[in-house]
Amino acid sequence: MKLNVEQRRLVELEPQGHLAVKGVAGSGKTSVAIRRLSFLKENYCFEPDDKILLVTFNKTLLHFINYHYDKLSEAGTYASLLATNEKNTTITNIDKLMFQSFRKRSNRRNARYQLAEPVQKRLQVMNQAIQQLMTAFPDVALLKPKYSRFLLDEISWIKACDIEALEAYQTIDRLGRSSGASGMPQKIIKNSSTREAIYRLMERYDQLLLDEDLIDFQTMNIMALKEVEETDTESYTHIIVDESQDLTKTQLLFLRAIHRDKPYGSFMFVADNTQSIYANSWLGKGRSYASIGYDMSGRTRTLSKNYRTTTEISKAAYGLIAHDEAIMSNVDFVKPALIDRHGHAPIYRLFKNHADHLAFLTDEITKLQNDYALKDICIVAKENRLLEDIEQHLTKADIPAHQLKVAAPDFDREAIKCLTMHSIKGLEFKVILLVHLDEGVLPNLKQVDQEDEATVATEERKLLYVGMTRANDLLYMTSVKKPSRFLREINVDHLRMLRDQKLHPYQTVPIPEYRLTDQVNDLNGKEEKVRQWLIKELVETYHYPDTLIALEYPVQQFSKRGYVDLAVSIYKENEKQPYFFVETKALGSGLEEAKAQLTSYLQADTQVRYGIVTDGLELLIFDKQGDYVTDIPPCQPQFLPQTEHQNVYHNFRNQKDYRYLADKDDARQVTVIDQASELVLDETLERVPVIGDVAAGVPIAATQHFEDSVYLPRGFIIRQAETFALTVKGDSMINIGIDKGDIVIVHRQQTADAGDVVIALIDGEATMKTYRPMGSDILLQSENYNYEPIIMHASDIEINGKVIGVLKNNVV
Repeated sequence: MKLNVEQRRLVELEPQGHLAVKGVAGSGKTSVAIRRLSFLKENYCFEPDDKILLVTFNKTLLHFINYHYDKLSEAGTYASLLATNEKNTTITNIDKLMFQSFRKRSNRRNARYQLAEPVQKRLQVMNQAIQQLMTAFPDVALLKPKYSRFLLDEISWIKACDIEALEAYQTIDRLGRSSGASGMPQKIIKNSSTREAIYRLMERYDQLLLDEDLIDFQTMNIMALKEVEETDTESYTHIIVDESQDLTKTQLLFLRAIHRDKPYGSFMFVADNTQSIYANSWLGKGRSYASIGYDMSGRTRTLSKNYRTTTEISKAAYGLIAHDEAIMSNVDFVKPALIDRHGHAPIYRLFKNHADHLAFLTDEITKLQNDYALKDICIVAKENRLLEDIEQHLTKADIPAHQLKVAAPDFDREAIKCLTMHSIKGLEFKVILLVHLDEGVLPNLKQVDQEDEATVATEERKLLYVGMTRANDLLYMTSVKKPSRFLREINVDHLRMLRDQKLHPYQTVPIPEYRLTDQVNDLNGKEEKVRQWLIKELVETYHYPDTLIALEYPVQQFSKRGYVDLAVSIYKENEKQPYFFVETKALGSGLEEAKAQLTSYLQADTQVRYGIVTDGLELLIFDKQGDYVTDIPPCQPQFLPQTEHQNVYHNFRNQKDYRYLADKDDARQVTVIDQASELVLDETLERVPVIGDVAAGVPIAATQHFEDSVYLPRGFIIRQAETFALTVKGDSMINIGIDKGDIVIVHRQQTADAGDVVIALIDGEATMKTYRPMGSDILLQSENYNYEPIIMHASDIEINGKVIGVLKNNVV
């Protein structure tokens, strides 16, 4: 709950009427809303009748807020902001708030209306209304019982938009239904007999419900709005609306009506239109605040940094929405800014059947239990039916799992949580498994007209974005049989096949980009597609040169000669020898047969060390003893035909570059050459320990453990005892020549000058940034335009050292 500078400024803004806070997923919008409530209560509730309202759209989010703040209260960290005895503070959701006003109106008028539930009851009444109106509108083919669900949705939209006259409905823009859905007999165009028929149908439907003392949900909202507009009702000096992009126009007008206008009053809208996933939302469709009576000129603030997810997850999620012109062109769109909190890339797996999918989930969750509590893991799908099978399967495997109940969610229960994409909105978990990202499920365009596909696809794409951005640490995504088209929009470089692998998911390589084609017998073969994918990975991800890769490599098995699909060789003592063998099969064809064949090849060759078998969907790595290995061994400098590897050392103390030559077998044998003069430095070498990693941008946990050493001339360092080295994680300092994988040399000190590159500790997490003091605050600046700077109070930052040099990772 520690706020950064920009969040604190929003919390402590002097209230001056209405304000819009736009923020990306994970930017701390809800945290700002809660702390804003506390600030207003303590500083801007002067009179006895001053009250504060914090209202959410999502019921589950409300319980989630209660859960986390109760935990903080129990720990004595904060006084409970949600205590029921707080007379001037209300935290609730919009449905509950409006239902209270509806009940007051019903009691005042001696009415006993009940909500028409379930939906079958509303459909029954709708069909009655259709039968009664068919003769009045014989040319409107839409008035048929088979379209009753469609008509119910349309009537719900009319009410949600507070449309009170036929003339208004005839002329309003109907986003997403300018044309009929698949199978619809005609378009719902403006100023048409179709719109008139629908409006009259709504009037007849409402009257038939009232005849039975029934109303639907949207009518209840309209009655609640009329109650607060017509009577002297409870009002609030300060209103904070979280998830305001999801509210209907009727709900927004209701909140406006209960706001008491005082000179020090305030009305804060907190929103992220990229997460607008409800059909009846008003502001989420790109409509202006002016449409509900608020001029937001100069009254908008932005939170662009996602603090919830890792940089890797953020890149993948942003890559998804970047393909959607409707999202990117929305006036309220906020482009996410990267911060340097690094972790695992999102994991994507495709399965050929449900059994394999369930087996993977069971196995992976079993492994995750070594690092995470079950309650911190959440399985998310678009529909409840997709979760039910998974929940039952996990329960049978003795892995507790349950679907969270919206009315009373049990966040503390030690079990896997199961939620739909709609229900998880506003929540977060350490591990998210997004399952069944299948074509036909997401997006589901089966009943959508071709003209409306883009609009529906935008809403479904937002839904996937919401699911992806719920993950704190790990994000899994799975498909069965056919992957969602949305997955093709995510750069495969941002995905991995397994948590501890560098391997990217299978992607077809175009034939013109095939490698080693002079060794290929059939360019069009199904197995060749998988082999070329793996060759690309070996070259681009694991950095093996083509010269070390051979296809159809001969293996002698007694008197019989076989040919392994692919062999990677290395040089050892200047002798080229096979390092690992690979057998590839057609996509999704299984591994058992190939694994047996490969095992025999491994036993026949005395030099080869590892075997890899893959069908594109699954990949296994094992050694000659049959023990499984986590990842493909990457190419190392010593694998290449040379006696020493050469790097570049950049000395920050004199801004000079040096060639750094280290013997591959003895790191203590180092030659350093001045690149400008070509003179060899004749100085004593000092050992500098490599004690861990540092994030070039997003902070990572600060740990110190001896890993390795580098040897540098004595003149390069200040004091050997105060010098250490760190391996760089991340790319936020690339503009000054510090890249991922480089080793930075650090002099331990607690102070720094403006412009120094420092190792800073923030809440026990280490990051490397350029140091810029700004009064009582410190600006930790990334040297990469894709990353935003970190602004913190000086007391919240600890300087651990100054970077005095960098040993480049790349081999010259």
